[in-house]
Amino acid sequence: MGCYQNFKSVIYCTAQNMVGETEEALREQLAFFRKYCGVDKVYLEPYRDGLMIPEEQLTMLIRFFKSSGIEVSGALTTTCEDLSEADSYKQRMGGTYCYSNAAMRDYLVKTVAYTARHFDEFIIDDWFFTTCTCDECRAAKGEKSWEQFRTDLLCEVSRDLILKTAKEVNPNCKVIVKFPNWSESYQEAGYDPARQSKLFDLIYTGTETRDTAHNDQHLPKYCSWSLMRLMEHYAPGRNGGGWFDPYGCSPMELYSEQAILTALARPREICQFCWGSLYKNRVVTPIGLQLEFIDRMLSEAGDCRGVPCYLPPNAQGEDHLEDFLGMQGVPLEPVPEFPEKSKSVFLTVQALRDPDIMEKLKAFLVRGGRAVVSSGFAIGAMGKGFEEISSVRYRGRRFRTREFIEDGMMAPNSVYSRHEMSFPILEHRTNVTWALAKGVAGEENYPLLLRDSYGRGTLYTLAVPDEYGYLYDLPAEVLRVIRSVFALDVPACLEGPGMVSLFAYEKDVLALYPYVTGITRGRTRLVVKGVADALVDLRTGMRMLPASVNKFGDAATTFNLMLQQGDVSFFRIEWNEHREGTPMKRGVASAPHDFGV
Repeated sequence: MGCYQNFKSVIYCTAQNMVGETEEALREQLAFFRKYCGVDKVYLEPYRDGLMIPEEQLTMLIRFFKSSGIEVSGALTTTCEDLSEADSYKQRMGGTYCYSNAAMRDYLVKTVAYTARHFDEFIIDDWFFTTCTCDECRAAKGEKSWEQFRTDLLCEVSRDLILKTAKEVNPNCKVIVKFPNWSESYQEAGYDPARQSKLFDLIYTGTETRDTAHNDQHLPKYCSWSLMRLMEHYAPGRNGGGWFDPYGCSPMELYSEQAILTALARPREICQFCWGSLYKNRVVTPIGLQLEFIDRMLSEAGDCRGVPCYLPPNAQGEDHLEDFLGMQGVPLEPVPEFPEKSKSVFLTVQALRDPDIMEKLKAFLVRGGRAVVSSGFAIGAMGKGFEEISSVRYRGRRFRTREFIEDGMMAPNSVYSRHEMSFPILEHRTNVTWALAKGVAGEENYPLLLRDSYGRGTLYTLAVPDEYGYLYDLPAEVLRVIRSVFALDVPACLEGPGMVSLFAYEKDVLALYPYVTGITRGRTRLVVKGVADALVDLRTGMRMLPASVNKFGDAATTFNLMLQQGDVSFFRIEWNEHREGTPMKRGVASAPHDFGV
């Protein structure tokens, strides 16, 4: 029996961690991890950065872990020092390989063979990329773009050097490729999940987010959840797990946050990197408590649900906009293929990578689908067919404001953000396209959220601030309108301030997570579509009665919530199927007016 029911607890061990360890020291270190987070499995590196663990030491390590009841798999970091003086001019980030160089290719084969000889499964760390622009690489590139050259090259290396070698040495060996957390940059460095996920036996997901305000990777915290879900769609059933580390985690609760969000994505493994950095590190001490609770809650829930966000392979632009929205309570499910059978879809500028996107979008709307598109998508689609489905036009003008109004009243009251934000001015023809929320600048207002009808469907265009990190600061009244248009594939919607994520699961289970660094301003409410009897807190079993119930028209039930920053809460919607006066089926919405839009 493992430490948890729904996932394995895994620790990554680098060659540098393990090369000098004794059995006595390992026994003491293992006791620490068993006490605070549990250990079902380790990934053990025989090689990293030019260091090869001697065979005798490696054999002792494998024997120790197996005799301790721990599953052992191998690991490999594809980095090396210069192999000759002639390599010194190659500018290789962090020792990554020049895969155009014959000597380095041979050296890679050597390290792969050594690893496969000792393990029936091994994982490749996320330094399996290249940014080399040396003479050999430029000559091999020819007329290709760097993106095409590097993705082709890494696919060839994956197939012919790594997988071929591993299978020849050990026919039973399974090889896992870990995709980094920096998904917006994959294609520039050679990663190609669409192709590589089909080559490797399994894949793995980097879910490190750390301190996003001061880290160069610009990764919203929601990425710890969303990238896991995206990779699950690249390789259904073969996404091995999520992997995070303790670096740059200040305050220390940010480490637990990575674990929480990774676990909420329903991984098969939760991997902490790495043994040497985590031993006697205080960030580890709360992990077991968090994982035990989430594991118990996941046993009550089904699979993840959310609005599909279409992110075609190798696309970029409006980087991680979907993650910033996810941190404001929009429940999304990133997918690499257009979700033709879904009820709704969210499109950012990345969707324009698909040359057929406008035909797909029009057909989706004609069938009755609900599509939300970002201003970046709308602007990029001008002249490509967007004019057919909306009167929205962009003339290159922008406006700045911290004053907002919600549509619905002849003289609406203004609400304010703490920060001024910049938006594109989306011109539209009144009564053809309707504005649902607006920003005010002087004696004029400009749309933030627009609605169009097309065929049987509805199109919403969301004007996105230039500063994505300020999305959390939009007033609760504006966030309510934005959240509501995404609430077709899930049974509920949030009201209240930003920096709270809503995760939906089958079996009418919902999880809410208010971020550690969020600023709570005002009460959070959960608005359930339809008439619900109660909301059950799965931690305590307490039944929460509605604060209000609307039984007529677009029926909705509102619950007031008390949330604590950094703590995840799980709820189940409780229905009475025979309750009189229920005018609509549970969790079914007919229009965004469900929540007053």
